[in-house]
Amino acid sequence: MPPAERAAFLEKACGGDAGLHNEIENLFAEDRADDFLEKPVYAAAPRLFENDPASAGEAAENLIGKTLGPYRILRELGRGGMGVVYLGHDTRLDREAAVKLISPHGAYDARLYDRLQAEARAAGRLAHPGIATVYALEECEEGLYAAFEYVEGRTLRELLDSSKGDSIPFSKVADIAMQAAAAISAAHAQGIVHRDLKPENIMLTGDGRVKILDFGLAGIESAGGAGTGLTQHGAFLGTPAYASPEQLLGRPVSYSSDIFSLGVLLYELATGKHPFGGEDSIVTIARVLQGDFEDPSAANNAVPRTFDRIARRCLQKNPDERYAAINDLLADLRAFSPGGAPGRRPRAKTLFWWQFHQAVAGFGYYGMLYPLWRVKEWLGGVEGSILFFPALVAVGIAANLRLHLWFSSCFYPSGLKEQRKSVAGWIRRADWVFVAALAATALRIHVLHAIIATLLMGAAIGALAAFYWVEPATSRAALKKL
Repeated sequence: MPPAERAAFLEKACGGDAGLHNEIENLFAEDRADDFLEKPVYAAAPRLFENDPASAGEAAENLIGKTLGPYRILRELGRGGMGVVYLGHDTRLDREAAVKLISPHGAYDARLYDRLQAEARAAGRLAHPGIATVYALEECEEGLYAAFEYVEGRTLRELLDSSKGDSIPFSKVADIAMQAAAAISAAHAQGIVHRDLKPENIMLTGDGRVKILDFGLAGIESAGGAGTGLTQHGAFLGTPAYASPEQLLGRPVSYSSDIFSLGVLLYELATGKHPFGGEDSIVTIARVLQGDFEDPSAANNAVPRTFDRIARRCLQKNPDERYAAINDLLADLRAFSPGGAPGRRPRAKTLFWWQFHQAVAGFGYYGMLYPLWRVKEWLGGVEGSILFFPALVAVGIAANLRLHLWFSSCFYPSGLKEQRKSVAGWIRRADWVFVAALAATALRIHVLHAIIATLLMGAAIGALAAFYWVEPATSRAALKKL
């Protein structure tokens, strides 16, 4: 709103409440640094939450050495969009925990507490090695706090900062991506949307394992996608730079919102820069809503071009144009780590040999058409056609479908499982017809053309061994996780 119009608007909107009017004017007067929208509300405008103008940093220092419920506060670990995170010692169970003071000094209402209680219970049911366990959500004199599993390591933000703007090796990015996607998939399977995926909320342990933190902002998706109704419509939860367009616009949030946020994070890991990064938060938000971004492979030539399609599909403005489910994204990511479980080094050689088999079989089938055509010319008439044309049909089916699967494995890996299932029967029947045609032709000409007959019979036996033993073995090794 133009500055000249604000005074009249505030006078009307505040309804004569002078205290509220003054607080809003003070909020306008706060230091408008680039990270203004990244701050927790109570840190950006502490007077809205505290009786005295003490800063959030001073309040944080005052809690060190104190006790929140059974947790003795040892030190501050960091700050997030909804509160300050401390390292606490659970005096009951003698273990360390991450303790987040979500709303200090009672600055929350019953509706917020009910929503967080529901979400904490749901998050507490998550049991996945890639998700930090939620221990409790409690009230105490200092405010509302949540206790989580304490994870040692460094956040992805620290990893990005340590790279000093340089990109992280893509093999490491792919490994982190697979682990994170697998963990998010487990949460989505339980009906939980994270809503605030960002580098600060993902830890990388010393042994390379990924742990997703802070499901405190999670929304509970009902079977129909309507949610619990505890989060007000139009309310924004999350961090603007990593939020989906629908989050920024206050629209309903779904699993697709996590896919967008993960896409932003993976782009940043792969290229060393934010896909929509601007001079300040306002510009970044505007670009998230309306702007485009440079392909990852153009921003960093070490990134495979096939990753461009993954990034673009994650970062579509329209949720319906993104991956339909996180498992579809995970399937595409496995193209960079085929057959391997999350957290292991990509096993690209197994996929290569499967692709090699498909290509050799496809082109080999076509190569056998020449000697079969020569036999047709030798025999002539109906007999030559009976031997040649069934083999031609079999080659057209078996070779083309194998080359189609090879293409899918390179450019559409998420659909490979379904494609293999739909064409497997046709390929197997065509293989049998091809082998039978080769063997019958060899037997028919073995007296007149012994060398050609031997070639055809050898090809028949080789094709039989390939589709009956070799191909299933390479498929199990390369594609068993599909």
